[in-house]
Amino acid sequence: MTAATIATPRLPRAAGVAVIVWLALALLAGATGFLARLPFPGPQLIFLALFAATLVAATSVPAVRAWVGALPLRTLIGINAVRFIGIAFLVLAARGQMAPAFAARAGWGDIATAVLALVLVAAGEPRTPRQRGLTHAWNAFGLLDLVLAVATATAVTLRGSTPGVAPVLYPPLVLVPTFIVPIFLANHIIIFRRLRVASHGA
Repeated sequence: MTAATIATPRLPRAAGVAVIVWLALALLAGATGFLARLPFPGPQLIFLALFAATLVAATSVPAVRAWVGALPLRTLIGINAVRFIGIAFLVLAARGQMAPAFAARAGWGDIATAVLALVLVAAGEPRTPRQRGLTHAWNAFGLLDLVLAVATATAVTLRGSTPGVAPVLYPPLVLVPTFIVPIFLANHIIIFRRLRVASHGA
């Protein structure tokens, strides 16, 4: 893959600043134990609000919408390689530091999503109906994986299971629910929209 292939447009400065502030606040919320102390459904409402804000910004704020629209579909798919972070969940569960049920669902699902994302990127832009169909299937799987992970984490928390999901409420893994998950949920919806447009234009 050449540098020209992976080149992406520049994120608007205001959006870049907002992302930096978002990251800082997420880390602060984890480092101070703020998220861990919040009773149910406090953390879940925060994650939902972050997802909604991300999706609104990506689809309604003109500068951000233009930036997202200029990103190649392969880039939107390829960034899911970040989800190899699921390996960390499996390691923590093996050490007895994370609920096995959550680690298995979130961990293996994320790893599968990341592997398949790299396969799709290597295959090139989905131009044929078959390629778009495979991308649709992968995208649905990746979205479902995130939804199941959030649902499982919520169930584990409500049951008071030990070990629970505390590691994702403290740095560095606090960035998973407060940053990575909202962005990738929005990313999957954007990919669906992009595929729909491509299908109509074919």
